[in-house]
Amino acid sequence: MLDLTSLLKIKAIDLKMNSEQNFPKIEASSLIESSDSIENNHQEAALVDARRAQYDPNEKFFKEQQLPISILDDYKSAAAETQYEISANTRRVYRSSFTIFKNYCDQHNLSALPADPRSVISFIGHQKELYQEKNGHQLSKQTINTRLAAVRFFHIQAGLHSPTEHPLVIRVMRGLMRNQYRHISDYDQQPITYDELEMLLAVIDQQPQQLTRLRDKAILQLGLQGGFRRSELAEVKVEHISFLREKLKVRVPYSKSNQQGQREWKDLPKQEQFSAYDAVQQWLDATKIKQGHLFRSLSRDGNSVRDYQLTQAKTGKGFLKGDDIYQMIKKYCDKAGLNSRFYGAHSLRSGCVTQLHENDKDHLYIMARTGHTDPRSLRHYLKPKD
Repeated sequence: MLDLTSLLKIKAIDLKMNSEQNFPKIEASSLIESSDSIENNHQEAALVDARRAQYDPNEKFFKEQQLPISILDDYKSAAAETQYEISANTRRVYRSSFTIFKNYCDQHNLSALPADPRSVISFIGHQKELYQEKNGHQLSKQTINTRLAAVRFFHIQAGLHSPTEHPLVIRVMRGLMRNQYRHISDYDQQPITYDELEMLLAVIDQQPQQLTRLRDKAILQLGLQGGFRRSELAEVKVEHISFLREKLKVRVPYSKSNQQGQREWKDLPKQEQFSAYDAVQQWLDATKIKQGHLFRSLSRDGNSVRDYQLTQAKTGKGFLKGDDIYQMIKKYCDKAGLNSRFYGAHSLRSGCVTQLHENDKDHLYIMARTGHTDPRSLRHYLKPKD
């Protein structure tokens, strides 16, 4: 598996960077000095011909014959941006998925990178017949698709053609997607609406530690009212929050549908039932947190906030991650008598859509709250009203 450093080394060798060699010199003085436009055209044509002579028709992209070492730092600086091309969570999922594919290839003495399309087809055949121990169901189409996406990602990262784009692989996956006879899970996470939230808040009120009660209430109420994804909820910072007279305004710097950091705000009315306004304010008043992540880790006894440190954009200590919120919701669902198998962090987001629909809000209002960009996405959440 190639990491960024290895990829840089390959590219640097491939581009033949050498401190003693420079770009082919192009004499432009005659082009500047000549006043004859016809002569200029001849010289420009000669320059184009010279460039064509350097071009290898077998290569997809043009390559300079030599590149100077003076641009190496610029090249590395630009290449470092590839760490942000996908989210950290997607990168983690891809790494795990590709490891599964590589283990399969190693078991059968096959090459994983580059991989033969027939190896990928065999891998699909193996994966679709697996049964999960926890629920007795076969792997979902989405899970298999994710593992193929990981194969494609690492091939492209290594500068290789992806075997997942082979026509036979595409045909196999098209058939798998239409196969209605596999034993897979046929349910999604159920929405947490006001009824379920009231049950969860009652359980939280039984917690002996005040900070635990305040934090976990704020998480659930903000997650439901704002329709946050768990990753977005974990990344909310104090500086993203504004307490206005009639609403809580929360800025979302980045989201799944906003990867370029465009301005995105959530306006959460203070008078709405189970509003997060007071819950968030009480949490901040009790902890005296002034900046950084809103939702922090607590000490083992739950009586103090752990030390907070942010080393990079999303790494550090002392704050909750998306998985922490997921496990917290599962725990409270079990205590409240709700089957945690059917609930998770996404239940807050789906509950927001469902509840606003129950409150007779139109699609545009709901999309403004959740950040959905396509109204068709809401169909997955909306259910007929009684």
